Formats: sequence, C-alpha cells, structure tokens
Amino acid sequence: MERMSNRDRIARAAEEARLAAEEELAKKAARKAAKRPSKARPKEVRMKIVWVVYNASGKAVKTFAYPDKDAGTAEARRLSNSTGSLHELRPAKVPMD
Repeated sequence: MERMSNRDRIARAAEEARLAAEEELAKKAARKAAKRPSKARPKEVRMKIVWVVYNASGKAVKTFAYPDKDAGTAEARRLSNSTGSLHELRPAKVPMD
C-alpha cells in the first residue's frame, strides 16, 4: 500500500464531505415527504356568559341570561333562605345557541 499525498487526502476528504451532504439532503427530503398533512382545526365555538346559581356542593341549580343578574341574585337569596344552605351566583361561559 502506497502512501497518499496531502493533495489526495484533501481530495478524498472533500469527496466524502460532498457525499455526506448529499445523503443528509436526501434524508431531509424523505422526512419532509413523510410528514402527514396538518390536522384541520376545529371550528371556534362562540361563547356567551350567563349567570348560574350554584348550591353548596357546586351543582348548578338555575341559569339566568346575562342581563338578568338581579333575578339570579334574588333566586340565590331565596334558595339560601328556604333551604338553609348557601347558594351563590357566579358567571359561566356556555356555547351560543
């Protein structure tokens, strides 16, 4: 086996680097082609705020439209007085009809 000149070593290293770069480009192209199409985004659901009367355990008892806050407050007071347990009025977001 004969010794390689410096020029031959440089040429061989350059050729190996070129081949490695070509292989890397081929791998990237294969990965790009293998990607699945993006999933369709779900439609954005419009939400509205309503007033909900909750009992002490957190269960929704009655629902009122947003402008009817006074009626919701009165119902929460009435239920608290009649049952003896705390009822509170809180806003909640629900999907629009």
